[in-house]
Amino acid sequence: MRGFLLITVMILTLLIGGVMLNLFQQSIRQRFQSQAFLESQILFQELNGAAAQAHIYLLKLTPNQLQENPPVLESTVFVEGFKDWSGSVKNAGSDLLVTLRSPADSGGVNFLLLLKNADNASGNEFLQSDGVLILDN
Repeated sequence: MRGFLLITVMILTLLIGGVMLNLFQQSIRQRFQSQAFLESQILFQELNGAAAQAHIYLLKLTPNQLQENPPVLESTVFVEGFKDWSGSVKNAGSDLLVTLRSPADSGGVNFLLLLKNADNASGNEFLQSDGVLILDN
């Protein structure tokens, strides 16, 4: 009788331990997924801010300046909090292709922003805010 009781207690202990281990693993996995999701959301919000600042900077330049000598987007283009962002601009036909580089602590990922030339004839509306954002890894 004592042997049967001992085996039953050991089996119950193993089952309860296995269930607790499984719950613990799921909790850790969920915590890592939540952290990764939050980090990607923060990066996306920073990207939106950096893209808006680059767009505002490029609007200050004339279409001829943009087409003849595309600027390099250095930290001076971005406001405080975005100083680690950088970028470059190159012509893509009549449009502009802006490459924004995230800070090293965010992975140093490059993002491409296509700014369409809405009015090829006059160049007055060279940069429209309805650009297409392309994520490139």
